[in-house]
Amino acid sequence: MNRTWTLYTMQNSPYSDKIRAFLKYKKLPVQEFLENAETRFSVLQARTGKTMVPVVITPSDEAMNDSTAIAAHVEAFAEDPPTRWKDPETDAVAMLLEDYADEWLVRIMLTSRWYHPADAAQNAAIIACGMTHGVPGLDFQRAAREFPPGIISTLPKMGATHENAEGWYAMLPRILDAFGRALSRSLFLTGAAPHQADFAFYGQLNQIRRDPTGSGWISAAPEPVREWLDRMEAAFTGTLTPASCALDDLDTLADLVEEMSATYLRMQVANALAVDAGEKIVRVSLRDGFEFATAPAKYNAKLLAANLATLEKLYSRGLSLPAVVGTPILRELAPLAAAGSALLEKTPALRAVL
Repeated sequence: MNRTWTLYTMQNSPYSDKIRAFLKYKKLPVQEFLENAETRFSVLQARTGKTMVPVVITPSDEAMNDSTAIAAHVEAFAEDPPTRWKDPETDAVAMLLEDYADEWLVRIMLTSRWYHPADAAQNAAIIACGMTHGVPGLDFQRAAREFPPGIISTLPKMGATHENAEGWYAMLPRILDAFGRALSRSLFLTGAAPHQADFAFYGQLNQIRRDPTGSGWISAAPEPVREWLDRMEAAFTGTLTPASCALDDLDTLADLVEEMSATYLRMQVANALAVDAGEKIVRVSLRDGFEFATAPAKYNAKLLAANLATLEKLYSRGLSLPAVVGTPILRELAPLAAAGSALLEKTPALRAVL
């Protein structure tokens, strides 16, 4: 019986870094392939309908390409070591942070990567190396010219434009400072061992530190953040065996949750209301006066629905988030209730507290 997990990656993909680390941490046998211009279509698109990495093909020959879905599938398959908490409050906050890292930090990383010339040149070369590897006749210079524009074209849809790049860059030091404070009482973000949220942050921050500009930002990050990056690598390479223990209170997460709430959650809510109203543009003032504007996206509404479902699971059991983290989250979600958003129809327990 085949027990090998097959992994297709790109060198400059944060989600590839996330899932590679995750599979290693689970001690699963993995055969990894670097995506090239041939497998991009013959494997990735043929098996998943999309040309996105990472793609994991399970031992039962199921192909998956969403990093959060992959992590959930692997967690169900291999529960040890665990990467979810049995404590429902801590796990709920950690899963919101996992989505925040995946979907918000990536905008900072991509903005810096493609709007700084040195970073863009480096990554165009990395992509060209990957795409031409093992593909006879595909010219490196042509690949460096033709593949990056497809990525760059997605940036304005994320609100990542030249005009607001400085707003994104100003956000990262706040995030890193809050992340450092979150680590003041634990080895990892929400406990003594990595949660799925840690892997999501690792993927983004590891990619940021590989770029010329981003490497300077990470070098200047608080020492606990830099130590955490080393600790994550020690954990998934097997040189550190963490004890599975969640935080017993969430006070240290207050600043990071406030940052997430006043930026990412606020954008998600504004987007959902714009989608409901059929508006053509989302405009919302984020923390520190960052004016975010972009076209409404049903994808962002889908992500918000998943976050609401995470909270509903908690509140429907008669549980609640501690005020230190619950207050900013509920504050940013309250406009959904005020507007009678259809997104709350499936979350009656959460709606009742908004």
